[in-house]
Amino acid sequence: MKENNNEIISVIDIGTTKIIVLISEYNLEESKISKIIGFGEHLSDGLRNGVVVDINKTIKSITNAIGEAEQQAKFQIDSAFVGISGSHIKGINYSGVASINSKSQPQAIGHSISKDDIKKVLEHAKSINISPDRRIMHVLPQEYIVDNNDGIKDPLGLSGHRLEAKVHLVTSSINTENDILTCLDKIGINVIDFILEPLASSYAVLSKDEMELGSILIDIGGGTTDIIAYGHGSVLQTGVVPIGGEIITKDIAYRIQSSIDQAEKLKRKYGKAKVSLSSDEENISVKGLDGRNDITISEKILSEVIEPRMKEIFELTNIEIEQSDFKGSFTFGIILTGGGSKLDGAINIAHDIFKMPIRLGNPICDFEYEKEIFDVSNPRYSTAIGLAKYAGQNFQNYNELNQNSFINQIKDFFKRIIKQ
Repeated sequence: MKENNNEIISVIDIGTTKIIVLISEYNLEESKISKIIGFGEHLSDGLRNGVVVDINKTIKSITNAIGEAEQQAKFQIDSAFVGISGSHIKGINYSGVASINSKSQPQAIGHSISKDDIKKVLEHAKSINISPDRRIMHVLPQEYIVDNNDGIKDPLGLSGHRLEAKVHLVTSSINTENDILTCLDKIGINVIDFILEPLASSYAVLSKDEMELGSILIDIGGGTTDIIAYGHGSVLQTGVVPIGGEIITKDIAYRIQSSIDQAEKLKRKYGKAKVSLSSDEENISVKGLDGRNDITISEKILSEVIEPRMKEIFELTNIEIEQSDFKGSFTFGIILTGGGSKLDGAINIAHDIFKMPIRLGNPICDFEYEKEIFDVSNPRYSTAIGLAKYAGQNFQNYNELNQNSFINQIKDFFKRIIKQ
């Protein structure tokens, strides 16, 4: 939707523990996001591990976040890009091959590769057999091979007879997407497209060098931990571990018999991911629940709950990373982001497990924003800022390719089922 000669682009980060909405201005002349004009955040209720389990609660959470963003922006949104994750997301490397055709050149001479040739080979790369209840959400090119020449990033204009595309395919559950569509339809929001959340986060956190020379982004969210590995400027592997910071909070609540809300506050204020960094002398007062007596615990007790879960998260993450067939080295190692990455000692325990360089990934925001709206440097907002960046960088492609048809196909699919 256009406003003051700029396009308004909205994004919604639907997480297990929080819903984030950003409303931004897209500069049509410069073809990029110029300013964040609205921010909304609300506790997420009705989702588990990125999947809707209660539609009414999910609708209420999203509505509250949208309302806050609209009030700040003084603008009512009717469409948005939506970030999703969850254990239903699967990634696989695949390839497609196509001949390069031309009517104007003799057969012995290599033909010039056109946009149609590239489109055709990417369509062939999507020809993998998948379950009918799943769809291909992203086709992420890794490299092109023209005849025997490999490692090509953009084959447009090159000459040859045979074009091969190696890609990373991201597939998702149509049922899971439809549940989110149902929630947003009831609010009156049209989904332009779904975007994989770790892909979005990488747009906000990783530098070009990190993508080119090799790095792994680990986004520790509330319900899931998302992984995306890069090398040679391309996505090598994506994965989702179905646990995140929320399970640590619940473990603390069980251990000290507190409310989940209180356990979350204690985790954020006193929690350390590594026992050796905690103090046995730091006394923490815990209010008794439902008439129970108040108790006093040490920082070390909290850490004894947190460390095993953080180890589990990173060990499961390491299994996902090992599925990558990348032959090189991840020069820049591991980049941690997301709310869970802020735990004191998370970097230390990650280094113990991965034996790689580790850094905290704060989002990089290269557009205007009101500092009073939200802290853009906070890793908990990496996905939301990345969604805005991804949507801005690819907005023209969405207009040209009418990507919304994918979402309409999902809607039509379920309409046909209902009529049967």
